[in-house]
Amino acid sequence: MVAQEAKSVNCHHCHQRVICEALVIKDYVAVRKLRTANGIQITKKGNVLASIWCEDLAVDGRLKGEAISLGGMRITKKAQVSGELRARTLAIAEGAQVTAVMRIGPEHIPDHDAVLASQTDEAGPHDPS
Repeated sequence: MVAQEAKSVNCHHCHQRVICEALVIKDYVAVRKLRTANGIQITKKGNVLASIWCEDLAVDGRLKGEAISLGGMRITKKAQVSGELRARTLAIAEGAQVTAVMRIGPEHIPDHDAVLASQTDEAGPHDPS
């Protein structure tokens, strides 16, 4: 449970910061990971070089990297996208430039519990003694 006005919270499973607000990207952004529990919109002037994980993704600008959308992904006619795309649903407008490996459908969306388990395995067992 998270308050509606919260901008971010700490996950009680992995203790990492989780952004809760929708993100609108209007400029150049180059980061390793860009995650939100809400939607991401990359505007026409937006240029993103990152691994994205979000609820819904709308690309009007440029995106290079892996993108996982737990809901839908929309790529407009002037968008330029390259990388690996995974989403429950995908809409690509005619004229969009897309060079990507695509995995579309509910079966290609990571299970939240499986992701948490793999992060725990990578970090090693938690033994307080």
